[in-house]
This record gives sequence, C-alpha cells and structure tokens, in this order.
Amino acid sequence: MSKNTIDYEALLPNIPYEDAPIPKRIHQIFLGKPADQLPDAMKENVQYICRINPDWEYHLWSEEDIDSFILGHYNKEILRYFRMISPDYRAAQADFLRYLIVYSLGGVYLDIKSSMERPLDEILLPSDRNIIYHWNNDVEGCYKGFGYYPDLPRDRFPYGEFHQGFVISSPGHPILRAVILDVLKCLDNYNPFTTGVGLWGVLRTTGPIAYSLAIERVTKDMPKELYRHIRCAEEIGLRISIYDSDGAFAHRKKITNYHNQLSAVSRNGSEFYTKYFHFFFWSRWVLRILCDKIRQRFQ
Repeated sequence: MSKNTIDYEALLPNIPYEDAPIPKRIHQIFLGKPADQLPDAMKENVQYICRINPDWEYHLWSEEDIDSFILGHYNKEILRYFRMISPDYRAAQADFLRYLIVYSLGGVYLDIKSSMERPLDEILLPSDRNIIYHWNNDVEGCYKGFGYYPDLPRDRFPYGEFHQGFVISSPGHPILRAVILDVLKCLDNYNPFTTGVGLWGVLRTTGPIAYSLAIERVTKDMPKELYRHIRCAEEIGLRISIYDSDGAFAHRKKITNYHNQLSAVSRNGSEFYTKYFHFFFWSRWVLRILCDKIRQRFQ
C-alpha cells in the first residue's frame, strides 16, 4: 500500500473520550534493561512517588509489557509501527509508548528520571483533562535556552517546544490522538537524509518536535476547557529530573541507548541508506587524522 493512501484514522482505534477527571494512574517506562536494574536513585524516586501518592495506581512499564499492552488496547498494525522504531533508539520507543499508554488508559506519565515536589492530588485540578507545558528555559539554570528549534518558529512557539517528559491526560483525549496519528505518519515518511539521525531524528519522528507540531495544530480550534496550558512543569510542582543539580544531561549517564548517532530511527526501508552516513562519518574521522599528521609533519 502506498504511504499516500494509508487511512491513519482507520488504522488507530478510537478510544472514547469522556469528560472526566484524570484517572489516578501513574506510568513510568524503563526499556533496554530489566526493571530490577534501575539505578538506585531512580528506585528511591519510584518509592518516593508511590509513598506521596498512596491512592494512585502505579505501573512501571518494561520491555515485557509492550506486545501484550499494544495488542490488548490497539492492534497488530500499531505494534508493527512500534517495531519500526530501531532498538538503537530507546528514547524514541519510550516516546511512542507513553502516548499509546496515556491515550488508552489516562493518568500521569512521567519520565523515569522525573519526579514531583508534592502529591498529584495537590497538583491536578478537578477540571484538568490534559496538561501541556514548556521547559523552564527563560531563567538562569541548567535548562536555559532548551526547546528552541528551527522546526518550531518563535512566532508560533514563543516558549519553544511542548515538553513531553510529563504526559498528563484523561483517556481518549483528542490531543493525544493527534500526536499518535502524526507519529505514525512520521515513521512512514522517515528519511535519514531529510529527517536526520541521532538526536534530530528522534526529535522530529517521535519526540518533542513531532509532539509540539501536533499540539499546535489540534489546539487551534479546541475549547480551552479541554486542556490546561502552563508555562513550565515547575510552576505546578513537577520536577523534570532528579539529577538536575548535576546538570541537564546527567541522566544520560544512567540510561543507555538514548539515541544512536548513525542508525536510522524508523526501519521503514530507508535504513538501507544509513550506510552512507557511516561512510561519511568514518571518512571525516580518517581525513581529520590525516590532516593532523600532515600539519604536524610540516610544522
């Protein structure tokens, strides 16, 4: 079937949206390693989250849950799309999985490195149906300047990307449906030359750029009571990273396979061409060594 003729709306099961408060479910994802190999700081954070939210159901989603969850709530086609994401990109897999989980089950998803300063019952409002927010990027601190990309023009995204380390929503919400539909299209249309590999490939295919563009489009005509738009997560007591005192990227030392510089994000057939990227980077490395040796020879 041609990519241009795919009916993505029919492909993605419709989860009925109910105008009801966000369910008391907490979701986190840890892929690539067994859950019992969580770093100690992350284990302590999980215990803390559960302790301050005793009335909330908690689920740590792992590799073993993926097939049964997607087949149970979606279908074989959605699982096929998930499997299109290269295992070299656990971050991209976790991106797509969080959207699927919260769209079908609702609740609060937070990154395995993220936390909160107070209980969720004090953070969420009875009227909340979906919360969208940005980096705290306009003040001094480790996140200053984060979330601004050429793909997200300043006149449309004055605060940069919509951050998705927290995905908070009632089930069946139209914002998350729009995000998932866009990710399906991005996986089909992925090209390593135009989309990019490594970090840029993730940002544009499953990550904050794809997420932000979908949100901007779908919220233009959406009633304001369907979502709460806040400036940053810290504004309501959410914490982006338990490692933030050690720098913005300290968590990457704890989690492997964040994003691979050379391989394709989507295995839609275009990954064949990534061999040219390998050749380019290898050639650049060899050329740099040769230039250094020539320079040393004639100094």
